[in-house]
Amino acid sequence: MNLKEILLDLNEENITKLYNSYKDTIFLFILNITKNYHMSEDITEEVFMRILKYHDTYDRFKNPKTWIFTIAKNTTYSYLKKNKDISLEDEKLEFLLNKHNSIKNEDSLLIEEYLVHLNDIERTIIILHIFGGLTHLEISKILNMKYSHVRARYNYALKKLRKKLKGEIES
Repeated sequence: MNLKEILLDLNEENITKLYNSYKDTIFLFILNITKNYHMSEDITEEVFMRILKYHDTYDRFKNPKTWIFTIAKNTTYSYLKKNKDISLEDEKLEFLLNKHNSIKNEDSLLIEEYLVHLNDIERTIIILHIFGGLTHLEISKILNMKYSHVRARYNYALKKLRKKLKGEIES
């Protein structure tokens, strides 16, 4: 059963499948924005509650991943607006990246150790593309950026990661 079918028939079994498939990636996406582990946990739970609440508004002709990550983005920014007094502390992302051992390509190997060297937008694009499995076009819709800008930032971030890796190997 694919994601679109799961969203259209959100029974107890499908809710579990959806949660298990996307909780880590959504959490990582939110953590990239908030830089706060505990806040990101709370927001991730809120995202799934909103998916359950609004799943009947999902348009079956739209991409389900884009719909889910748009909910995640909007929920995160709404939470941050409501809680302006919360300070955003910087935390490492590596603890969660180690769970993604199933991703076996050159780019993902660079990401685990060097993701902290990217700025927020570069990190978000990398997370959504490699760990979230979203296309650059889907990411451009979620982030309200031009497709070409997303691709350029993705490629620049990979070059930055490779350069950092090369510099450490030569040291």
